[in-house]
Amino acid sequence: MRISGNAFWVATNHWKSFCEYEEEVDRSFSDQKIIALCTYSLEASSAGDVLDMARAHQCSIARRYGAWEFLETLELKQAKREIKNLSGALDILSKPFPGHQLLTPRERVVLAQIVRGSSTKEAARTLGISPRTLEHHRASIMKKLGTKNTADLVRRVLDET
Repeated sequence: MRISGNAFWVATNHWKSFCEYEEEVDRSFSDQKIIALCTYSLEASSAGDVLDMARAHQCSIARRYGAWEFLETLELKQAKREIKNLSGALDILSKPFPGHQLLTPRERVVLAQIVRGSSTKEAARTLGISPRTLEHHRASIMKKLGTKNTADLVRRVLDET
């Protein structure tokens, strides 16, 4: 679904209520496949209003000095970085390395987290398992691949790809 709206009608004395409304709309759309375009008048907006707008949306586009500028929220930047990190780890594991056929699909996912440098707690949270379960998988992977420690495990996977 695509939605387009504008806030030209919002007077400054209603700005706080409008921002709260937008946050609620954003929350209600969070699990939906929706692209929404919100337009605002920069001439009628204060600097604080512009910051509120940018914060309320995943990204913002503004025309400044005749050129378009793309602004992203910190959350979107972090998500893109995480996707890039995971993609890199999965790229590494998609290439065969000695012993890869011995690993279960779940162990390969755990190994991807190890290769990308996640801590035990971080990897367990990402995979939705307990840190103890993750440690069990790590021990099983190391035993199957004949490595002594995590550094040896990562070196083996990276050196062979």
